[in-house]
Amino acid sequence: MHKLRNRLAPLRVLDAVYRSGGVGRAAELLHITPGAVSHQLRRLEIELGVPLVRKDGRDIGFTAAGTELAVQAAQLFDQLESVLAKAAETGANRRIRVKVIPSLAIKWLMPRLGSLYARHSNIDIEVATVARADDTDLHNADFVVRCGNGHWPGLSAHLLFPDELVLACAPALAARLRTPADVLGETLLKSMIAPDCWERWLHSTSLAPKSDTRFLPLANAVLCLQAAAEGLGIAVTQRAYITQDFATGQLVQPLAHSALSGNGYYLVSDPARSSVQPFSTFSDWILSVR
Repeated sequence: MHKLRNRLAPLRVLDAVYRSGGVGRAAELLHITPGAVSHQLRRLEIELGVPLVRKDGRDIGFTAAGTELAVQAAQLFDQLESVLAKAAETGANRRIRVKVIPSLAIKWLMPRLGSLYARHSNIDIEVATVARADDTDLHNADFVVRCGNGHWPGLSAHLLFPDELVLACAPALAARLRTPADVLGETLLKSMIAPDCWERWLHSTSLAPKSDTRFLPLANAVLCLQAAAEGLGIAVTQRAYITQDFATGQLVQPLAHSALSGNGYYLVSDPARSSVQPFSTFSDWILSVR
């Protein structure tokens, strides 16, 4: 352990030279002289008993052993930085970044956020929207809500609700619908974020669009539901989005049939991050309000 501690300083210098590409640039990063950089490299070579660098013009290059050591050291220092960052976040009151598709943000998440703030006034939520529900990117986010089977290696995933498509329309239009085939004679409101939803619902009833089936494309499911409430056509959407609309009677489900894909919408996060505060508080809350 004592020898390892003595080697950490020159190893950090080796890492800086490797990342920056030269002694002079490494010296600037470390706020030391180029001579001090060279001295630390020489010290590490003596400690290990193997050449790590070689003269390369006005600067130096790495030997095979030096390259291998530098690559592994870079990985270890990156891991250490990650561990330290996570430790610094423990117990801190900070903003939690969540990425979801727009319709889920408006119709499912926002109506529930009031109960989070009522319980945990020290937590702030930043909601960002993504174009696709299968977005797998946790970059710049603490949590994403992702549609899939829930199996993503290395990530934590908890089911929020199943992928279940149902129809929604105004009560007056619903009176004209008796069977699934009846919908083909109406205007079908189509979300451009999820353009395959109508095909999926119709396929689950062994139907397909006709040549004269009229689709009205709209930007997302929220606009489709608003248009449906105005009597402009029939929307197909996630059942979880419209619980409140059905409760108020603004929209009704004209046919009992629903299309289940077997997938679901999952709260996805880095297991190491979601186990510490305030992330664990957010995770526990959102799973309790499903």
